[in-house]
Amino acid sequence: MTLFNFGQPVNGHCQLGFTVEDIHEAMHSFTKHVRAGPWFLMERIQITDVNYRGRVTQINASLAYGNSGHVQIELIQQHDDAPSVFTEVVRTRGYGLHHQGIAVRDFDVELGRLKEMGHEVAAYAVNDIPSRAAFLDTRGQFPTMIEIMETNETVEAMFTAIYHASVGWDGTESVRRISRYYDVFRPPTLARV
Repeated sequence: MTLFNFGQPVNGHCQLGFTVEDIHEAMHSFTKHVRAGPWFLMERIQITDVNYRGRVTQINASLAYGNSGHVQIELIQQHDDAPSVFTEVVRTRGYGLHHQGIAVRDFDVELGRLKEMGHEVAAYAVNDIPSRAAFLDTRGQFPTMIEIMETNETVEAMFTAIYHASVGWDGTESVRRISRYYDVFRPPTLARV
């Protein structure tokens, strides 16, 4: 089995994504209950050019990433009511576990495999790394959406840096504000929240 540098297998489950009402309260709660952290927080960013169920949209959201062991926790607070995979799930099920993320090397093969299983692509985007991500609607077959994440060298380095920050973390400097994904690689300005 081939492993990424952050300890998870290629094409394996590596992330749990949660929609939250208040990202600061959620970071505190996840740290308290499952010792996740430290958190890399992008606050109130515009996520543009997302293809959501056949139309291009953008959302304003805060995202936080922290590890509990080898599993990355992603917290998502959407600040507007723009149609998205996040508002869709909050509206139908409420806040909580939204998706399970799979880190893949061959995005097209994995996307094809999941589509062959009958899963519809609910959202598709290319981030600033650049790498692709797709959320698949698994309604009726699996309890959460599945996100596949194209894991190139930059994504792997980012996930590895977040994992390494968690190893031996003593709970101090729990929130590290970043403005974009690349900031994970630079020493962030630490801020207590």
